[in-house]
Amino acid sequence: MHRILALDRSGGYMIGIGSGDENASGMHSSKETLPHLSIKFYGVPSPARLKQAQDADSDALGSAIVSPLVHVIPLLSKKSRSVGNGISPSPSSILDCNEYASPVAEIPIQILLSDGGSIGVAFLRHSTVVAWSSNSAPTFSKSQVRLFLSCHAGVYQCTPSQNASAHNIQDEDTLGTIVIFESPIGSKCSDGSRMSKSFRLNNVSIGWWSSFTIRNALWPATVVPVRDDVKLMNSHSNDTDTVTNLFYHIRTVLSAYVLFNDEDDGFRITWITMDGKDASSCSTSNNSTFPYVPNKIRPSRNDIVTQSEGDIWEECWSDRSTGCVFAPDDETVPRHGSLHVAFELYLHIDALLSEIISRRQLSFFRHSPYHNERVLFMPEFFYNIVSASIDSLKVVVVIVFSNKEKMIMQSQKRVPSALGVYVEVILADQSYDELKWVQHPSCNDASSMKQWCNSLALNWRMMQSRVGVFCLDNSEIDQQMESWVCCTHECNVNEDLSDDRNVPLWREYVDRRNVFKMQGLSAAPPKDVSMSSLYPHCDVITNRAVHNAIPVKRITSRDSAVELIYG
Repeated sequence: MHRILALDRSGGYMIGIGSGDENASGMHSSKETLPHLSIKFYGVPSPARLKQAQDADSDALGSAIVSPLVHVIPLLSKKSRSVGNGISPSPSSILDCNEYASPVAEIPIQILLSDGGSIGVAFLRHSTVVAWSSNSAPTFSKSQVRLFLSCHAGVYQCTPSQNASAHNIQDEDTLGTIVIFESPIGSKCSDGSRMSKSFRLNNVSIGWWSSFTIRNALWPATVVPVRDDVKLMNSHSNDTDTVTNLFYHIRTVLSAYVLFNDEDDGFRITWITMDGKDASSCSTSNNSTFPYVPNKIRPSRNDIVTQSEGDIWEECWSDRSTGCVFAPDDETVPRHGSLHVAFELYLHIDALLSEIISRRQLSFFRHSPYHNERVLFMPEFFYNIVSASIDSLKVVVVIVFSNKEKMIMQSQKRVPSALGVYVEVILADQSYDELKWVQHPSCNDASSMKQWCNSLALNWRMMQSRVGVFCLDNSEIDQQMESWVCCTHECNVNEDLSDDRNVPLWREYVDRRNVFKMQGLSAAPPKDVSMSSLYPHCDVITNRAVHNAIPVKRITSRDSAVELIYG
């Protein structure tokens, strides 16, 4: 079973998923494993080739390959099991699926394809029962959407507690498999080689399935961390009051990508390069020491950012034309640079929140009933990544947490139900900066807190990207509009991208909104903002339509006039 899911940005490839081709079972050797599920790239024929096929007689047309299969990436491989006296293939047992049903329709899949088309990341959910995200911004009442004025400079300090595993309330996080792969554009195999390289991480928690978007999981980068094991060992032997850097150099590259996977109260952060170099194989003469950044908060703990637990990504070599997995030898491995997992860190959001609470307790939370060093307490919390810097090791996250215990007391009669903070974290030395504090009057359960967290992340990203009302001059936006957020869509098209920053269009909306406001009415935004405007560095491809049996009549390309029309 094969299904076409999308066209790439340039309209050069049709991208689909397919199950193993039993007819090809005799085409691979005993050392190769036939894929049970794979991503397939088909070449889009030129107008001349299409016309040639249309003009051919029926027999020639049936045998002609109009859209050739040019690249196959294995996602799941078949394993062998004994059946009587013979051997019969069966799908990998890591997925809860019917081995006799098509994995194309059974297994939920989301794919991120980089803007340049060089690499991709596939997320496979182990459970076949999935409530697909609507991939649209949450809607709130006027009081809910409003961001309150920044709180006092003092904030609180709290340490881990009996509820330290706040991540367990995010029950939408499920186990899955992540596959990083080369696309036809990014493949750097040597001439005549049919090998393709990918990396996979099995049985890992994936928190993107119910997120408002998965696009913020992949970001471009021009710097890659480099570990200096000698300096790292020496630093651990010295007693110092400063937090030890996790690495001491950064390597400048022409192109790399950073993958964020939401798991276990934080993010696994993986740097992906196409030059075949890892973090320990680089000459330090081509690296630069990470600069000291003044005016940042130096944490009292050293577990906010930690190194990953060794080489946990499984390297996989496969045949580009069939997807069959095999073990290469020294003669067949391409000598040119190829896909590589260069470096990996883990950002612990629970540790970061604990550090912030602990640091602020004497000022911001001095009225808290938990103002006691012997009490260990962690509030219920949610988080989102807002942005990642391309040319530095800085990330911005937003964290919201419950104030049910009245940790913050105000002179007003009504105490905020939840608090939120935007934090910029420097991954090199774990220092951070509290960019802005906000509060909410009525978020009192997990669902409303998660929606508020999503809204805060979208609001900040819309301001960063200057889309919607934020494409206007600041003088045209009143203070209440600073918290503005609207619905979004995930379509990979550019038909309305320009309207996301259309100044006359949004100026007319702001003027109409002000008039309606005086009449006690609300004005609807002129359009939904495209997620491509907020996160332009990758495109999202899913098998949602196949999984849910939704008819598809038209598939378009973002930057090309090429279309695939059914019927």
